[in-house]
Amino acid sequence: MGLFSSGKDKAAAPATPAQPADPARPAGKTAATPTRREAEAARRQRLNPQLTPKEARLKARSDSAAQQRKAMAAADAVPGRVLMRDHVDARFSPAEYSMPVMMVLLALSLGISPFVPEAVLPTLWATWGYLGFVVVDMVLMWRQFKKLAAQRIPNEPLKGLLNYGFNRTLAMRRLRQPPPRVKRGDKI
Repeated sequence: MGLFSSGKDKAAAPATPAQPADPARPAGKTAATPTRREAEAARRQRLNPQLTPKEARLKARSDSAAQQRKAMAAADAVPGRVLMRDHVDARFSPAEYSMPVMMVLLALSLGISPFVPEAVLPTLWATWGYLGFVVVDMVLMWRQFKKLAAQRIPNEPLKGLLNYGFNRTLAMRRLRQPPPRVKRGDKI
């Protein structure tokens, strides 16, 4: 007995299950058969896919980065560069902190000058003093390296190693690439 209908309606309706589709009969065709040209083009696309401009740009960029890493690894494997890296990484150098020190001195000079003009000159002297200290340290580093190179790699040319060592020394230790292999103070 239904709430809004009488029970007689249910009894009068015959129970007929829904007819399932004929399983032996295949479903209708959904698309036209591709032409020979379309089929060959689709096959070529699967074998050698054409990239979208964005995908091509990303692939070219990753390929270029991989090639550059490979070239840098080969250039950094030269015995003179390896020895220079180890020599620079094994010693403490005030040049490592040149960027933060120079930024502090610049901020101090610019911040103090409007209020205490007399303090600008000592800041300038401190800047030149620090630069002189860094230059003296670089000269000492180069002399030590030449002696070490004469012992370890006597037949290797030293061309370009002063600049390489100078640039590596100026970089903060944790930012150096390739990363340091030796600890500070280790004998090499």
